[in-house]
Amino acid sequence: MKYLILILSLPVLFSCQSDPTKQQDTKGADSSLYTEMVLPLTDSIRQFPNNEGLYFRRALMLFNTDPALAQKDFEKAAQLKPAVTDFWAGAGEAALILERYPQAIAHFQKALEIAPGYPYLQYRLAAAMIDNKQYTSADSLATVLAASAGTRDKAFYLKARIAEDNKDTSQAIQHLTTAIAAGGMQSDYDAVMELGDLLQSRRSAEAITYYKLAAKLDSVNADPLLAMAESYILAGKQADAIVAYKNSILADPDNESAYMALGRINFKQQQWQEAFRYFNMAAKVSPANAEAYYYRAQCHEKLGRKDEAFDDYVKAMSFRKDYPEAKAALDKLKK
Repeated sequence: MKYLILILSLPVLFSCQSDPTKQQDTKGADSSLYTEMVLPLTDSIRQFPNNEGLYFRRALMLFNTDPALAQKDFEKAAQLKPAVTDFWAGAGEAALILERYPQAIAHFQKALEIAPGYPYLQYRLAAAMIDNKQYTSADSLATVLAASAGTRDKAFYLKARIAEDNKDTSQAIQHLTTAIAAGGMQSDYDAVMELGDLLQSRRSAEAITYYKLAAKLDSVNADPLLAMAESYILAGKQADAIVAYKNSILADPDNESAYMALGRINFKQQQWQEAFRYFNMAAKVSPANAEAYYYRAQCHEKLGRKDEAFDDYVKAMSFRKDYPEAKAALDKLKK
C-alpha cells in the first residue's frame, strides 16, 4: 500500500492454539481468513468482535492477497471507530485495487473529513475520481496540489492522466514533463516510463533521456533498458542499442525480447554464429517461441547444418500453426 498507515499500538490479542473444530469452516470465499498467518487474528476477532485494532491488523495482512476481505476489515474498523483516518484510507486503497471507484471516493472523502487538507489523501481521492471519470473534480484537486512545492509533481501526474484519458497526447507530455522536472530523482517510475513511451511514439529523441532516468530509479528493472534500446534503433544508433540490449540482459537474464533483437541485428550483419547464439538463448528462456526456432533454423542453414535446420523449422510450426515462412523454408529444404 502506498499510503503510510500508522500501526495502532494495541496488544496482540490472539490465542496461541486455535480450536481445530473451527478450522472446518475454512472453505469458500473467506478461506483467506484461516491461513496460518491470519488465523490467530481471526480467532482473536471471534473473542473480541468489537476491537477495531484487530480488524485493522488483519486488513493489513490481507491487503496484498485478498483486497476484498481487507476492504471489509478496514470498513469494520472504521465502523467501530469512525474518527481514525487510517481506517478510511485503507478501505479506499482496497476499493481502488478492486476498481470499486465510487466506494474508494467515498472512503477517501471520509478520511479527508477527519484530516482536511492532507495532501496524500487529496491525491488518492483525485486518482479515484479520474478512474471514475469525474475529471472536473479531479482537476480541481490537482490544481490545489500544484500550489505546493511538495506535491507539485503529483498534481501534474494527475493532470497528465486526465489529458491521456481525453486523448490529448501533447498536453499529457507537457504535464508529465512538468511533473518529472518537479520530482527529479523522486519522480514516479511509471510516470517517467509513460513519458518516455509517449515521446517514443512520436519518434522523439528525448524519450531516451526519460528511459535513462527510469533505469536510475529502478536499477534492477530491464524494461527501461529495453525501451532505451528500441529508441536507439529508431534513431539509427545501432551500437548504442546493442549496449542497451546487453545491459537489459544483465538486469534480466530471461529477457527474451533482448535476445531476439540482438539475434536479428547479428543476422542482418550476416554474423550467423553470433545470431544463432542469441536465438538459441531466446528459445531456451521461452521454449514456445516459434520465431526463435525459425531464426535459429535460418542460422543453421547458413552454417550448413541442414538436419538441425529441418528440426527447428518443424518446431517453429508446432508452436505456430500458421507460419508460412517456416513452411516455405522447410519445403525448400526438402528438395
